[in-house]
Amino acid sequence: MKISQYCYVLAGAMLLQAAALPPVWAQTTLQLINEYPATSITAAADLQFAAAVNERSGGEIKIETLQEKNNPYKGGDQVDAISQGKTQMGTLFGGVLGNKDSLFLLSSLPFAAKDFEQAKALYTCAKPALEERVKALGAHLLYVTPWPPSGIWSVKPLASQADVKALKIRTYDATSKSVFERLGAQSVQLPYSALAEKLAADEVNAVLTSGDGGAGRSLWDHLPNFTAVSYSIPLSYTIINNEAWNSLSQAQQAMLTSAADAVSQASWAGVEERINANYTRMREHKMTLDTTPSDTIMAALKKAGADETKAWLEANKLTDKDAACLLKTGS
Repeated sequence: MKISQYCYVLAGAMLLQAAALPPVWAQTTLQLINEYPATSITAAADLQFAAAVNERSGGEIKIETLQEKNNPYKGGDQVDAISQGKTQMGTLFGGVLGNKDSLFLLSSLPFAAKDFEQAKALYTCAKPALEERVKALGAHLLYVTPWPPSGIWSVKPLASQADVKALKIRTYDATSKSVFERLGAQSVQLPYSALAEKLAADEVNAVLTSGDGGAGRSLWDHLPNFTAVSYSIPLSYTIINNEAWNSLSQAQQAMLTSAADAVSQASWAGVEERINANYTRMREHKMTLDTTPSDTIMAALKKAGADETKAWLEANKLTDKDAACLLKTGS
């Protein structure tokens, strides 16, 4: 056989062998940051989302979750990281986004919703406006995760309004900071990632957060009392950078949307169960739980909350439709 003929035969054999191999496809990896620990409701939802996307895409899309210490961005830097494309996705507490656009504080307005049904109705009504505000940040809204109601973790039990006034409390957004300042307390707005250092230095003696958030950080090591004031039912928002979103095919976008819808529905359906589970863990760590706060404390909080909500509404100049969302929940 001549060399030229041998080359043709060899080339043909190689083509046949290549055709028999399975098709090669490129895996798309998207990072999803979250400053809360994996045991928190939002980080757990992220893990479920990653698994759902992997299943729906047959492994074509991988969601890499960077949670708590593995997340290189903290507080407001997370918003900039997503907007600027330094990372593709993030699950951000509403208070963090609220520093960029105060409409994201809507769900965490004091006593805006008395239960999860009202909280979900408030979000559903405001969702179109929130999607537009996310778009203005250079991102696309995938899903939200509700937190259990916010209460007060403290060194000492809270029996009176004077006890509240004596607090040096970590709050999670501009609104809650102002509410506690109206009550005479020292209030500092801190991202969750900055909390441990402040507690260790005794710079705060109380924290406004849910049983879920506190349990994730083992706050019982510093704050053995929890007062269930049900201040608000805040949300965390999971968003994806616009360029990353637009780089996906329509089929891939549909996979992410389907997974996001399923995870969000599961979070809303399961959030109430976490309250009792959190309370059980808190009691196991010798915490004292006050599930029926004094009338004087609640009256003072609701008065300060109503005043702050009025100021927030005036400052934000909501459209009639958005204002109706708030009024519809009975706030």
